[in-house]
Amino acid sequence: MVSEGSGQDFFISYTEVNKAWACWIAVELERAGYTTVLQALDFRPGHDFVHEMHHAMASSARTIAVLSPAYCASEFGELEWRTAFKADPSGERGLLVLVRVQPCQPPGVLATRVYVDLIDLDEDSARARLLAGVDRTPPRPIAAPFPGAAAPVAGTTRPLGRFPGAGPMVSNQPARNRAFTGRDTALTRLHSRVAEAGVTAVAVHGLGGVGKTALAVEFGHRFASDYDIIWWIPAEQPTTIITALTDLAGHLGVPASSDQAATVAALFALLRGRGRWLLVYDNAEHPDGLDGLLPPGGAGSVLVTSRWPAWGQHADPERLDVLDRAESVQYLTDRAHLTDPDRTDELAELLGDLPLALEEAAAYLEQTGLGLPEYLALVRDRTRELFGLGTSDVVAVDRQEADRRRVATVWSVSLDRVRAEAPAAEALMALCAFLGPEIPRALPATHPELLPEPLAAAVADPLVYSATLAAVGRYSLAALTPGSVGVHRLVAAVVRARLDPAAERTWAQTAVALLRHAFPDDSEEVARWPDCEQLLPHLLAVCEHAQRLDVSGEQSGWLLGRASTYLRERGQYRQALPLAQDAVAVTEAALGPDHPTIGILRSNLGDVLRDLGDLRGARTQLENALQISETALGPDHPDIGILRSNLGDVLRGLGDLYDARTQLEKALQISETALGPDHPDIGTRRSNLGNVLRDLGDLRGARTQLEHALQISETALGPDHPDIGIRRSNLGRVLRDLGELHDAHTQCKRALQISETALGPDHPTIGIRRNNLGRVLHDLGDLHSARTQLEHALQISETALGPDHPDIGTWRSNLGGVLRDLGELHDAHTQCKRALQISETALGPDHHTIGTVRNNLGRVLHDLGDLHSARTQLEHALQISETALGPDHPQTVTIRVNRDQLDD
Repeated sequence: MVSEGSGQDFFISYTEVNKAWACWIAVELERAGYTTVLQALDFRPGHDFVHEMHHAMASSARTIAVLSPAYCASEFGELEWRTAFKADPSGERGLLVLVRVQPCQPPGVLATRVYVDLIDLDEDSARARLLAGVDRTPPRPIAAPFPGAAAPVAGTTRPLGRFPGAGPMVSNQPARNRAFTGRDTALTRLHSRVAEAGVTAVAVHGLGGVGKTALAVEFGHRFASDYDIIWWIPAEQPTTIITALTDLAGHLGVPASSDQAATVAALFALLRGRGRWLLVYDNAEHPDGLDGLLPPGGAGSVLVTSRWPAWGQHADPERLDVLDRAESVQYLTDRAHLTDPDRTDELAELLGDLPLALEEAAAYLEQTGLGLPEYLALVRDRTRELFGLGTSDVVAVDRQEADRRRVATVWSVSLDRVRAEAPAAEALMALCAFLGPEIPRALPATHPELLPEPLAAAVADPLVYSATLAAVGRYSLAALTPGSVGVHRLVAAVVRARLDPAAERTWAQTAVALLRHAFPDDSEEVARWPDCEQLLPHLLAVCEHAQRLDVSGEQSGWLLGRASTYLRERGQYRQALPLAQDAVAVTEAALGPDHPTIGILRSNLGDVLRDLGDLRGARTQLENALQISETALGPDHPDIGILRSNLGDVLRGLGDLYDARTQLEKALQISETALGPDHPDIGTRRSNLGNVLRDLGDLRGARTQLEHALQISETALGPDHPDIGIRRSNLGRVLRDLGELHDAHTQCKRALQISETALGPDHPTIGIRRNNLGRVLHDLGDLHSARTQLEHALQISETALGPDHPDIGTWRSNLGGVLRDLGELHDAHTQCKRALQISETALGPDHHTIGTVRNNLGRVLHDLGDLHSARTQLEHALQISETALGPDHPQTVTIRVNRDQLDD
């Protein structure tokens, strides 16, 4: 039996999810002069948990139970509070104090106990209520400012943590819906599953309009004290997911990088080491869309909302159905102040208890003051008008179709009213129906001249536009924030379905035209990336509708091409590829296969394929592009210079060095004639030509071209442009080959600094910069620094490009060479062997690069004492190099020296 006055004043009973609350309660009680004991702060490693728990309960005068849904469901929690309950079953002695920190109903015999309720209080109020609740004498005033720092409290050894009721420190979750009603059972069950699942995702799935997003919003607010981080992620498209995750990375101090994929990887690494975080992936289309975008570890939680039901392999599925009838009636009663329970029940029945339909009906009733009988008649009449159905027939069809009809009905009723109040509102909704779900508020007003009347006049006048938006918001047709207009996908689908075919095509064309003028033409420029990022989801939406309706093919192709270029420049090559392919297909269908625009788009596709390591596919696209463009534009058009330069770069990658030089020399001649010798494009042409001259062994010719390229580019673009990083890196490679190692080091180091500043530390091109710098450091004898650079290069490139990209073979071979000189021969052998496998698969067995890779492997085998295998590799390397580059090429000479050393 617990004896009052012995040991500590309070034993604090809680579940792990409420640890922050338990610690806060302990600190506040000790500040007030009490003593406490709780597991988190007093149970030490090496002690027996059961013994410590028994001693704590037996030696404490009173017990505090920290009430939450998780605690009410906890068997251990029940064992702890029952001990105190047994000693004081009537509660007269106050030995068991219930402190509620999250909405829940105390279980069993505790249901009649008065509890201290801390929900939705600020810290000062929560502290006062807690102390009043545990004090057996009248409460005394407490005046102590919350310091907000993790420091010991005066007179105690307890760390003072952040007040849990203040909510998460990092959050972007949407505002709480004050009209949210019901769903208590669903929320409690969801909380239990999320708390137990750890990093395993829980997927709330159900039909459109059933309230999945609303449930997730309420979950985040109701259980906010469980988390230090709550982050909301629009999950309709992988690109929007990546954007939201990179935003979270910035808030958590992950270094900024233009390579978003690498930033996401760094974010997940950070989350893996901490707990108390919740990521909400809202409106995920399909489980495959989250591949690689869910945290792979950590003590946090993931909540997904989706219409897709089959989540078993990716997440724990949790189905959400329509509201219970009692919840529907309560919602309508509270939201629209209805007083007739029978007719309210009738309306809920008519609307199928679908939350989206209930909200729109309630908004209409609230705004118009129409009587409930009149509204019921109006909805029934509109159902028959729209679908030829009676009230009983609306549920006799597929559930999803029935829900769509309910929303269509109540939306149609609301729209008639909106049209009378703000005629442009209907047109605004039609435009929004062809854009993404969260539309920048300013987007419709960016080009009023592209919109039909009366919408054009409305958006051109800020006051009228605000009134139009207000009309839409009043009737819950869209969710308005200071920066966005949110349109539910089911509402958007209903809007589109109400349009006749001609009107649907017209609005799709209007939406495409709006994005065509809003999306940056120079999407490759770093300064325009924030605009591209914001508009990308809407670009993808309008292009999907345009393709479905077979309209605006040329403009859609342009948009897809610009989006692909943006993603490619950001280093998101895999995401860029399908857009580049769609750009070609859509534009070809609109303009024919021989239009000059097709040449440009095929060239862009070739660039993406080259970046992904598909050099043969890139060559096919670029040769096709050159043929189309030369036929349409003539052999001396500036675009031909671009195409020949790109083709020459791919031929160089394939090892066709002489053909590459021919293309690059022609490209330089065409571009200089058309643009003049100092145009920035000439810097690119000379740089590419310098690279192939280096590969051919003409190092002085390469140096001349690369120094000229650097001068032109720096004059035209400034010293810190990303292109200058490329120019200096290429020049550094040639200087290294010429033996001018200190100058090479200067160029490569400066190149890395420029590129990292402009593009971020994890962009794929940073792998190239670090590789080049690592090779110079190797030649300078700084082996440890060389290793660091090459390992970093390998990590960056493998993350961005995958493990089988040709660059990975080169980086591994170079790293193997450094490991060999460091004496780590077995690791060197592993790297060089893997490098050969990757390079041969990607480039073929006779590419000149294979000569270098086999040479490095042969040298490692020599040092390992396997002379026979070493000779085989070096002779094979020599044969490849002599055939591809000639007997006097520097690479061939180096390999021959290494082979001959075997005879010594």
